[in-house]
Amino acid sequence: MPRGRKRAVIENVDEKIEQVTAEIEELKEQLKEKKTELKSLSKAKIEADRIAAERKAEEDKAAILAAVAASGKSVEEILDFLK
Repeated sequence: MPRGRKRAVIENVDEKIEQVTAEIEELKEQLKEKKTELKSLSKAKIEADRIAAERKAEEDKAAILAAVAASGKSVEEILDFLK
């Protein structure tokens, strides 16, 4: 009966446990980096959306002013019309 096999199997399992533990630690670090990257990208998107909204508001204001100027009516007439 080969009695030395159990020790070899145990050592092999210990090595695999160490390997998997190391992989888990590496993946935890990668996850932490990705979360930091996601947070940074989210902040950048929020800022880009804010800038786009401001630009759209300015374009809308310019379009309204151009329409008022093209209508030939005074500001008071337009305000009265809108009320």
